[in-house]
Parts: sequence; C-alpha cells; structure tokens
Amino acid sequence: MKSRFLVFLSFSLFVSATVYAQYPEDALRLAETGYGISARSVAMGNAMTGLSQGFDAVLFNPAGLAQSRQSEVTGSLNLLGYDNNATYFGNSTSDSRSQTNLSDIGLVYPFPTTRGSFVIAFGYNRSNDFNSVLGFNGFNPRSSIIPTLFNNDANYDVPFQVGLDDEIYDSTTGAVTITRMVVQKNVQQSGIQKESGGVGNWSVSAGMDMAQDFSIGLTLNLITGLYNFTRSFLETDPTGRFASDTLSSLAGAVGFGSFNYSFTDNQDISGWNAKLGFLYRFTDQNGNTMGRLGVTITFPSFITVNDNFSDAATAYFLTGTSYSYPPPGVSSATSNNYDVTTPFKFGIGGSGGTKQLTLAADIEYTDWTQLQFSNSNLPSGFINGLNDSIGADFRATVLLRGGAELALTDPAYSLFVPYIRAGFSYLPSPYKGDGTPQAQKFASGGVGFRIQNSIVIDLAYQYGWWNTSHQLYDVYSKTAEKVTDTNFMFTFKYQF
Repeated sequence: MKSRFLVFLSFSLFVSATVYAQYPEDALRLAETGYGISARSVAMGNAMTGLSQGFDAVLFNPAGLAQSRQSEVTGSLNLLGYDNNATYFGNSTSDSRSQTNLSDIGLVYPFPTTRGSFVIAFGYNRSNDFNSVLGFNGFNPRSSIIPTLFNNDANYDVPFQVGLDDEIYDSTTGAVTITRMVVQKNVQQSGIQKESGGVGNWSVSAGMDMAQDFSIGLTLNLITGLYNFTRSFLETDPTGRFASDTLSSLAGAVGFGSFNYSFTDNQDISGWNAKLGFLYRFTDQNGNTMGRLGVTITFPSFITVNDNFSDAATAYFLTGTSYSYPPPGVSSATSNNYDVTTPFKFGIGGSGGTKQLTLAADIEYTDWTQLQFSNSNLPSGFINGLNDSIGADFRATVLLRGGAELALTDPAYSLFVPYIRAGFSYLPSPYKGDGTPQAQKFASGGVGFRIQNSIVIDLAYQYGWWNTSHQLYDVYSKTAEKVTDTNFMFTFKYQF
C-alpha cells in the first residue's frame, strides 16, 4: 500500500494554494491562525494580546484571565463565507461556499483570594476553519491530467484501466512500458474542488497575579479536528482532435469522448500544545489601569494526522464504450499516518486609552521554516525532502493586528453600555517571493451591548481579501484567483 500512497501523493502534490507541494501546505494549514473565537475579538481585528480577559484570554493571552473578577459562561457561533473568482487559460469561473460552526463555549471561574487574583477557565474554542472552493474551466493546449496518473502497477494505473493507454508489462522485472498514450494536451478541462472542516482546542487555562500589576497564565490545549478535500475533474475533446484515434487495445476504445476523475482526501487530526502569557498593567497613583502590555509564547503543536485517500475515474469513447477505475476486486482507498510539529510563535501587544475609548495593537513573529514532518511510513528520504522543501520555500513572517473600541456611555455609571468596534489584520504569506497581493487582509467591525453588568451580546462582521493560485496537476495547469472571505459572528456571555 505504500507505493499506492505515493501515487496519491504525486497527485496531491498539486492541491496546494501555491506552486508548492500539498504536504508542506498541509503542515502550514495546521499551524496557521484562525478567525478568532468571539465577536469582540473579531471586530477588533483579534488585537487581544494586551487586552483580552474572560474566555478570550484562553486563546490570545492566558495571563489576561487574572483580570476577570466575575465568573463567566460564554458561547459563540460564526457563519463563514468564501468566494473565489478563478482564471484558467483566460476563462473566469466564480464559486462560493459557506460553513457554520460553534466557535467557542467556555467557563471562567475566579477563585476567592486574599490578595491578587487566581482564575481558571476551560472549554472549547475553534482555532482554525478550512472552508474554500475553486471552480475552473478552460482549454489547455499544453497538457492533460491523464499522463500524470500513470502507475507502474497495472492495477492502479488509471489511464491503462480506463482504456487511455497501452502498456507492456515485464513479469520478471515488474517494469511497465507505455506503448501508446494519445491524449496528452489540447483538451477542455473543468472541475471543482472543495475544502471543509476545522481544528478545535479543548482547553484548560489558568491566570494569576504574581505581583502587583503583573500576571502570568498558561493554556494547555488538546487538539482535535477534521480536514476534507474533494475534487472532480473533467476533460473533453472539443475540437475532435482524437475522434478517430484508437487509444488502447481494449475493445471499443476508439475516439476519445471524455474523462472524469474524482479524488478525496479525509484527515483526522489530533495533538496538543501550550501557550504561556504575561501581562503588565500600567496604573496611576489611584490604581486605575492606564494601559496593558502583553507577551505570549505559543509552544509548538505536536500533531498526528491520519490521512485517507481514494480516487475513481471513467473514460467515455465515441464508439459508445466506457471503462472505469478501479477495476473489480481492487480498492483505490489507502491511508497513511504522519506527525507534524509546528513552529514557536512569539507575540507582543498593548492596549490603552480612556474610560470609553480603547485602542489595541499586536505583532506576532513566526519562523515557518521550523515546520517539520516525522514518523511517517513514507520513505525517510521523501520526508527529508519535504522538510528540506519547507526550509527552502518558506520564510519568517510578522503578523500585524489593530483594533479600537468605543463605549457610547460611561461603563462606570451605566447599566446599559453599547459599544462600537473596528479592526484590521494583516497576515503575510509564509512563502518566499509572495508579496502584499498574496497576504491575507481582514477589515472588521461590530457592536456590543453590556446589560446590567451581567449579560453581554456581541456581533461582528469580518471581510478578507487576497490573491492565490493552484497548480492543478503540473506546471501547465495553474489558476490565478481572487478570494474574498467573510465571517459573521455572534457571542452571548453571562457573568455572575
């Protein structure tokens, strides 16, 4: 089955959102930052390292838990939208998809103390979502997907099984020689690929005051998740170029009509990580907080992925004949396990302002070359090659976030406090050579309401945009895409 997995890997090499291999991108997907876990954080651009308190602090800076003076139960829902306008050989195709998720549910409990603060929290937060779609349609004069699906094991050789090539098999050496493969370019290609799923954390967190105005906190996360990828691919002969060709020795395999190919990849994700946070509060002589400075260290995540693949194909000929893959008695399903270790992340953020206006900003440094694969049943040389590719193709980035919050009444004297919020975040691409067009940009805004100092209702809307591309199966099959991404979030919080 190992050789069969390599066949799937050779195909999945081109699933990436860049010109690089999928497997480095698989590791990247598990390490990237998500949308945020509450409407307040999303509306403020997730600039929460020096600001968060309550259950937000579990994800952003656990030291912020020490600021909580009330117990808290909270929950959030988000609705994600993804729109993609892809250009393929001069033709544009637009597709969209949506996904609704439980973003977080959690409990915060401050223990009574004679001095300072000690607060614990536990619950679930969704740290990342996989929600995308790509449709493509165009005439490719340079290549076909069919030759890329060749396998030297005849049972798993898609072109041979569906009547699109002839082969000679040497039973002594096991070598396979292709004697005829007519369809190699000049085909109409169309298809659609979709991603869904996400990664969540089951978190236990604690924050405490170590000294006056100085807090420390720690979050431990048990990581679980799913990733689902599907692609359907169609090739046809719009010019009649292959109408009279005998494509193989199989009966009726004359005159290429169309070729359908489908591929699925389902991943089960599990692992753990930890986050350490520090927070210093700047206070005046009366003890009022004037500003905050937070620092975080996100330790590497140690993740195990169980990867399951399958594919299927059918070729139709002008004679009315069709052949399908896999052949009877042969299963196209296979699986593999591997481990991913993500990089350290270092964050620093500050917040400050007046009684009614709060400003916040964050920066986060990540060296993406530290992503690593290990413990796979693939050949060690292949895994080493993937790790070398990460080191050669990835780079370090600095993520930027900023946000503002305005209370429309004075929180110190009002039992009903409405808020308006706005934010922006800039996430550079981790691939060398990518610039501002490939960076993910998010603008956000929202409103919130604090009622009777116990009920909080927050709403947020986030809009993202960037450019990307997919190499579908070889260097001659590349899309150019303009992506817009939306996130509508609702949070309800009860404090007691």
